[in-house]
Amino acid sequence: KSPRSEEGMAALRLLLLAAPALAYEITPCPGITGSEASDAQSSIDNPIDQEPGDCLCVPSTQYNISCPAGFFCPSSGGQFKCTAGFYCPVNVSQPAFCCAGYYCPDASQMIRCPEGSFCPIGVEKAVSCPFGSECPEGTTDVSSNAGAVIGIIVIFLVLWICVCCQKRVKRFHGERRYGTVQEFSHDPKLLSRAEFDAQFTLPEDSETKKVDVKRKSLEEKQMDDPVAEGKVQEGKADPKKALTFDILYKDITLTLSNGRTIMKGASGRFRAGRTCAIMGPSGAGKTTLVTLVMGKAKRTDGTVYINGKQDEMYHYRDEIGFVPQEDIMQRNLTVWDILKFSADYRLPKEFSQKARQEECYRVLKFLEIEHIVNSVIGDEKTRGISGGQRKRVNIGMELVAKPKFLVLDEPTSGLDSVTSLTLASLLQTIARETGISVAAIIHSPSPDTFDKFDDFTLLGVGGTVLYSGERERALEYFESVGFTKPKKMTPADFYLEVSMGRVPRKLDDGRIDVDFDIEILPALWVTYGRDYRSDELKDLPDIHGSPDKESSRKETEIKSDDTEKMIAKKSGFSSWMQKTNRKMKTNASNEWHSIENYVIDCASEFWNWISCKSDGNRKKANFFQIFFICGRRTYFQMYREGSWVWGLFLHVALGLFVGVLITNQFVGPLPVQTCEDGPLQALRSCVLPLQDIYMTLGVFSCWISSFAGMIEGIYTFGAEQVVFWRHTARGLPTIPYFLAKVASDVPKMLINSALFFAGMTLVYFPLGDRADLYGLILVNYWVGYTFGTLLLMQYAHLYGQLFDRVACRPYIPACVCVSSGYFVSMIFEPRLRSLWCVIFAMAYAFIFSGFTTTLPNIEDQYGKGLEWLWDMSYMRWGLEAFYVNQMAFYEFLENINSAFSTRNYNPDNFAKNCWIIFGLGLFWLFITFLCLKGCNRTKQK
Repeated sequence: KSPRSEEGMAALRLLLLAAPALAYEITPCPGITGSEASDAQSSIDNPIDQEPGDCLCVPSTQYNISCPAGFFCPSSGGQFKCTAGFYCPVNVSQPAFCCAGYYCPDASQMIRCPEGSFCPIGVEKAVSCPFGSECPEGTTDVSSNAGAVIGIIVIFLVLWICVCCQKRVKRFHGERRYGTVQEFSHDPKLLSRAEFDAQFTLPEDSETKKVDVKRKSLEEKQMDDPVAEGKVQEGKADPKKALTFDILYKDITLTLSNGRTIMKGASGRFRAGRTCAIMGPSGAGKTTLVTLVMGKAKRTDGTVYINGKQDEMYHYRDEIGFVPQEDIMQRNLTVWDILKFSADYRLPKEFSQKARQEECYRVLKFLEIEHIVNSVIGDEKTRGISGGQRKRVNIGMELVAKPKFLVLDEPTSGLDSVTSLTLASLLQTIARETGISVAAIIHSPSPDTFDKFDDFTLLGVGGTVLYSGERERALEYFESVGFTKPKKMTPADFYLEVSMGRVPRKLDDGRIDVDFDIEILPALWVTYGRDYRSDELKDLPDIHGSPDKESSRKETEIKSDDTEKMIAKKSGFSSWMQKTNRKMKTNASNEWHSIENYVIDCASEFWNWISCKSDGNRKKANFFQIFFICGRRTYFQMYREGSWVWGLFLHVALGLFVGVLITNQFVGPLPVQTCEDGPLQALRSCVLPLQDIYMTLGVFSCWISSFAGMIEGIYTFGAEQVVFWRHTARGLPTIPYFLAKVASDVPKMLINSALFFAGMTLVYFPLGDRADLYGLILVNYWVGYTFGTLLLMQYAHLYGQLFDRVACRPYIPACVCVSSGYFVSMIFEPRLRSLWCVIFAMAYAFIFSGFTTTLPNIEDQYGKGLEWLWDMSYMRWGLEAFYVNQMAFYEFLENINSAFSTRNYNPDNFAKNCWIIFGLGLFWLFITFLCLKGCNRTKQK
């Protein structure tokens, strides 16, 4: 403070010390004794420190009139009755608040608060202290709550017992499962496609359901299978009834909207019972080729044939296995949990639980990972299985679903040569024993690893095919077109060097072709590769040009470029407008197509849900079975280990923090008669409470409790969204998965909110209904959980693509209040996004809560039409509910309704406000579902 301000305060203190003698006499209220009397006298001696709740009385100056008890007689004349909450002994000119530590059943008497109760300022009855609290006579507030301590101890004790029992059950099942896997000798080999389809595909005719399985399997094997013989002909085999897939793709092309072609006229074949290695330099489009063939992305041109019939692979996504480069799986689950979950939702519903378990046993034995069946996958923090074992589990997730076509993206990356060779041998065995088609994208394999593949596809820069046929004949082809492999170079490295133009080409006379350009490599394959291609690919379209006319082609391109430059110079702005117009039409068409596909996809899944139909080619588990499967896996994730119990202390600490902030410091308004002769500025004291911190405390308590809910909800979906993408691409329905995740969080939500409430009441005993207050905390947890889930969904995985993800645009208006997550993801680096999202959420909660700007003043400060922003804020309704709950204790005050009316609050709306908060939670949950389902659609295919 400045010296001048200190001098002013000293002068004010002297003035106040002299004021009582000049104006009226102040005395301690009669009936108080002990420390209360000395405190009152101290307040008289130091008037600048006086508080509205001090136990002071002002004797009446009308000595000729006797003012009875229960009334006050101001110096201006008149006699007025004291209202509830005030104390008026005989002959007082002003009412006094009932003193702290006392209660006033009527205004004429003040009784000391009995033992076992506490009495705040201005109460008409004593409040019973909670169980186990020490409340001597004259207690003004509860500083500790032994009952809350006991409640916390009981909750943790029960949870500890549950965790111990869970560990024993886990150990028991793990030991039994390990023994079963070790003793499993029924058939360690995987079922072939014939055996699989014969056992578990139900015939349509009910009378043929009793067909002998062995006879059917034998007849299927004896059939002249055109796939097995490599004689795929048009219309010979129905993909829906075929035992395996023989896939032929022709002229696969992908041109982006900007005119860039990243896949050009690719043609090849994936044969049943064989493995195919896909190689090429970086950016050649290896993954793009597989993605286009599988139908995960829309191609510009090209045709796919399945067993000789023109079809699309996405019709059979249930029977396609895709092993991503990264080992995408839940790292806190065991090997068995992961394989069993994949088998449960992907295998046909005809599979019994025993059959599903046996299939998992077969895969474990086949992959030679039965000894780690109970091991946790592990991550950077938790030690788990090795990288090679994790790669085998990654493959096992697809094998348990019995696919007809298996694709692997860089399966040998990050593995040593020995492990890579073992993995390649494993893939070859899978193809041989099951008869499925296996395609693997690999990069620079060792010679032994490369020899394990039957077929070989080499891509060049620009997404062109340089070779596609048998691996053993690849070297023969490249030597026939003038490329000689150096002795010290491995075949795989040689092919990569050729694709990048680093190997010189020799002409027929032995001279080096100095005019060689890698752009003629695709044309060489089209022209000279007929003898190395299958019959269906003998005649390929000459889209790459003839290698014999390369020079003329280059001259034509040069002339064409010159012509385009001349046209561009002449046309100028008109040409630019035409190009821009075409681009806008293309983008609009693509956006409309994306929106249409999104709506159709969501409507299809919803219809399958209500009609109990299976999504995909197989008849898989129904909605309720998928809900149970996903719920069981989520339970294993969340509750199997006891480490989550330690996180519950955080909620106790947050509740304790709120309890320290909250105190029962409320002093109601004065009677209206005391302000009739006072200045206009003093009328506020007769309309609004003199002390009211419940609004401030309500903001903090509601926000902190909802923030505690965010802590739990922020990782429910966002932490495993990549895993969700993988599973939903393989046919996992979104709706039962989503509901199972939400339902699994409910027990934790109840426990966390109970611990938060117990921590808060450790040091604070609410005057309002405690059950209602816990209900408010629970719904705040709920809306915080949903709000936090949505925030993480936006900033952690959408990567700022609010205006780039077309599928999200139909519901952008609904997301406007929480689109800060997109904004954060676009301007802040990942490590700061979480912090900034909390800041944005807090700013939204405080600004639109009705605390800084009261509800009646919204229109004056911000204009009409913006009230809905406050209505969409859970803090606006939570703050009103908290205030109503706390003020219910003071309903005996005469003009307490003015405290509600000035804020547009209704004292009867507590239940309504809680239901509105719950409804807002459902709304945010629905928006979260739309984000989960609608965004990143290409990764869910």
